[in-house]
Amino acid sequence: DTYVDGKVDPYKSLLRLCQSFAVHHRFSQRVPCYTKLPELDMALIRNDFAATFWNKYNDHNIRDIINADETAVYYEMPPGKIWVEVGKSSKVDVAQKHSDRLTAMFYCRADGMLPM
Repeated sequence: DTYVDGKVDPYKSLLRLCQSFAVHHRFSQRVPCYTKLPELDMALIRNDFAATFWNKYNDHNIRDIINADETAVYYEMPPGKIWVEVGKSSKVDVAQKHSDRLTAMFYCRADGMLPM
C-alpha cells in the first residue's frame, strides 16, 4: 500500500514498475508447454536415432552431410497477449489479427566448414 500512496494512477504506476522489473531481470511472458514423453525417454530416442543414422551413413564423407531445417518466419505479427487495464476492453481491429509469413531454410555442413 505504501508504494501506491500518492500516485496519480496507482494501477498504471504499479504496472510500469512490474514491467520495468520484468525487462530489467529478463523475464518474458510465455505460454507453458508440456512434453508427451519424459526427458529420459526422449534422450534414448535421440541416441537410438544417432546410432542408426551413423550406422547407415558412416561411409559418407562428413563434408557431404548437410543438416537442413525449414521454419516459418512471421512478420508484423500481432501479439498473442496484450496488457489491458482491468475492466477495459481487449478487443482489436480485424486488421490487427493477421500477419504475413515467409519460409526460411537454414542449413549447415556436418563438419561446420564454409562455404556450402
